[in-house]
Amino acid sequence: MNNPLTQSPLHDTIIFQVPAFAVGPHGYLSLPHLIRILQEAAMQNSVRLKISSPEMIEAYGCSWVVRRQRVEISRWPVLGEEIVVTTAPSGFARKLQTFRDFHLVDETGQTIITAATQWLMMDISSRRLKTIPPAVTALEADLAPATAHLKRPDNKIPAPAQSHLSTKSRVTFSQLDFNDHLTNPVFPELMLEPLGHDFLRQHLPSSADIMFHKEARYGDTLEAVAGFSDGPLRYDHALLRDGETLATMHTSWKKPA
Repeated sequence: MNNPLTQSPLHDTIIFQVPAFAVGPHGYLSLPHLIRILQEAAMQNSVRLKISSPEMIEAYGCSWVVRRQRVEISRWPVLGEEIVVTTAPSGFARKLQTFRDFHLVDETGQTIITAATQWLMMDISSRRLKTIPPAVTALEADLAPATAHLKRPDNKIPAPAQSHLSTKSRVTFSQLDFNDHLTNPVFPELMLEPLGHDFLRQHLPSSADIMFHKEARYGDTLEAVAGFSDGPLRYDHALLRDGETLATMHTSWKKPA
């Protein structure tokens, strides 16, 4: 396995086996559960680097929150398949943002999924953004070369111009994370729901680009909307609370092989 992130001592390589609870009716790992796997890999890596959210909360009263997540998929793994996730920090910007890349490799050594993510730091009391502590930005000295990093998403993701599909839900306790807000994977989970059972069973995402704007809290009533985008099997999505945009997403789809 020749993964460019391994050029950095900050990387970790973690083995997962696709569990039964992560596979949908189509027989493949689902997008929300993929994001859960990436989140777990990020946690394990950040614990080793001593920059995990629990450690940041204890030391600074701040926690990591994801701002952007762009996932590109060439092939979806199936139930029981062994996959290897390599992840590492991949940059910092203006002491306010940090970036993290993921490469998911199958048993043949082929990279089948990549994810480029952007993270911010939130004060858990004020819920406002804070600068990243120098102890964290010091890791910049050990980053892999810039040529090893995934392209960072920089365009905005619009809400659907016309929302012809929608569903409503309420944030439950089981959907909260240790930051006491709606956990990251549930945002796309809810935004996919308007596409409906038949479409989701017969299609798989080939890409998903998610922008998180605001947090959702326990008891919030949310509306997920979706509409056609700029081509066949392409959709724009948004998650709303009383008309306020909490997240937007763009997805592309294909039929299973």
